[in-house]
Amino acid sequence: MKIIACGIAALALTAAVAMPASARTEEEIWDRCLQLQKVGPLEPEEIIEACRAVLRMDYIPPNVRNDAFNNMGVQYMHLNELDKAISMFSEALRKIKELPDLREVRQLGNYTRRNRAKAYIAAKRYDDALNDYDQMASLEPLPKYQGQRCLAHALYDDDYASALSDCQKAIDADKSAEDAYAGWLTIEYRQGKFADVKSDCDLVKEKAFIGITGAYVCRLAEVRLGSTKVDAEDLRQSLNIVEHGDRFRELGMVP
Repeated sequence: MKIIACGIAALALTAAVAMPASARTEEEIWDRCLQLQKVGPLEPEEIIEACRAVLRMDYIPPNVRNDAFNNMGVQYMHLNELDKAISMFSEALRKIKELPDLREVRQLGNYTRRNRAKAYIAAKRYDDALNDYDQMASLEPLPKYQGQRCLAHALYDDDYASALSDCQKAIDADKSAEDAYAGWLTIEYRQGKFADVKSDCDLVKEKAFIGITGAYVCRLAEVRLGSTKVDAEDLRQSLNIVEHGDRFRELGMVP
């Protein structure tokens, strides 16, 4: 996951920070926490330790505190320590509120909310995840966030009417809104409209890039319609690269 960092290059670092084992310069600590430069492969625990050291520095702007907490949350997700990940993302959101630029508050906030929503989903706290997706689309009613909310509700809720409305708004505004296509196709699939999925897949592929998740739903529908061109075992294996793949499996969508 990419971590957003704003204005870090211009920041003057003055605090002395002690790291366990060998002492490191502040620049090295920042690089290890925020991964600004190539510092070599690091274990999640090493990145978390570096971010904690950054947070102990004398003066850290709110946007950088957000970056540090955000990256710790990502690393805790890698460790499958989901409660800690959610706590870090929530703390990052609190730091964002201290920023004077409302546009930056919205942008960084939505980046962090999406990370937290993924952690909620991994913890099976689906209502909390949907709340984050709802806030993202409300704060910035852009095709990207409308599409993400559409796909989330398509998989974690049964309010298909609202989800389809989001999908349609996103597609009308941006013909490349792949999450919106994936959400639309997922709703049709969950309703058992496999022929409609196949028809819509062919239509969309003529006009836009359908995205990995949308393409996966298209292949699922082909199998349900009796196609022998798609290997069911290959579908099960490739599920690992599909966003929300665990939910597809949980809902029994994969043959």
